[in-house]
Amino acid sequence: MKRSLFGGAISCDVPSGFADVSEFRQVPDNQEVFADAVTDRCVIIELLQMEETIGESATGTFYFNEIADSNACAPTDRHVAQAFTMPASEVHGLQVPAHIAVGTQAVAKYKEAAKNVIQVYVCCLRLPRATTDLVVSVTVPISVDPNSSSRGHIPTDVDEGSVFLKAIFRSLAVHDWDLFQ
Repeated sequence: MKRSLFGGAISCDVPSGFADVSEFRQVPDNQEVFADAVTDRCVIIELLQMEETIGESATGTFYFNEIADSNACAPTDRHVAQAFTMPASEVHGLQVPAHIAVGTQAVAKYKEAAKNVIQVYVCCLRLPRATTDLVVSVTVPISVDPNSSSRGHIPTDVDEGSVFLKAIFRSLAVHDWDLFQ
């Protein structure tokens, strides 16, 4: 489903059934967040200042770890299983390489003690002309602790996250570069 992001300056496909989180809670101005309440899957699209000290091919892993840190995920509770780059020809609207990291994080929701294991897909699209890293993350629960507030959510096929991520970064289009001014 095609979604307008950042006031229409960017658009991309977001899976149907994902609600715009800004309709029911505050979301930072540099993020667009979509969530599926039935499965606890989440898509976040962020515009971040380009991390020029990080080599381009390492940006997927860098942002995977940044997300883990923001999730209060200990280094021992995270694991990057794959890190790779998709060529610019795969990112149809932007024509920049997609730097991807895929792995797991054991995280607690709402600062609970119970930890759920989520599969995290992170894609960094570096936009040099805007000195911006456009970061897309998709999270899919793969193991839910019985004591978690997410216990009613059924873990889904982890491969869905990969399908979602590819659909998003392949459909991303910038309609107004003034967004980055």
